[in-house]
Amino acid sequence: MNYLPLILIFFLLNACQSQDNTNNQQATQTDNILPDDDAADGQVAPLNFSLTNLAGEPVQAEDYRGQWLILNYWATWCTPCRDEIPELVRFQNDHDNVQILGIAYEDASVEKLQNFAADFAVNYPLLTMDIYDPPGFAAEGGLGLPTTIVYDPSGMRHKKHMGPIDYKGLQELIQ
Repeated sequence: MNYLPLILIFFLLNACQSQDNTNNQQATQTDNILPDDDAADGQVAPLNFSLTNLAGEPVQAEDYRGQWLILNYWATWCTPCRDEIPELVRFQNDHDNVQILGIAYEDASVEKLQNFAADFAVNYPLLTMDIYDPPGFAAEGGLGLPTTIVYDPSGMRHKKHMGPIDYKGLQELIQ
């Protein structure tokens, strides 16, 4: 009987196991190193970004320091996103110390987004970004739509909610 195939499989499995252990050790050693990109914004440093609103003007995170900032990642094709918009509109109307920013997580024309905003009476800024090369801070928003992330008045990440949210849920997020 030829044992060569079994021996080769044994060595390959051991080599993979050794590589996995090496990778795990490297990951553990680098877990405490802070990233130097904007993926950590709001977690280890205040949120910092510049995106464009539907009028083509830049909107920056620093513009909202001193108040609660709610980033809501959404898309026009997302039914739960559409369902929560009236709750976001009502919440924005009722809270002067909160600013909601809707971040369109889709490849859509500005005209389509403007029409959508008009149809849904959106009363907070809608922002666009390159979904094929999103900024680091926005990576979490693309994990599932809708996603809502709240930043405290100093710009630090406070809470996150994945899935549709209502008025009461928004209140709980800023407490």
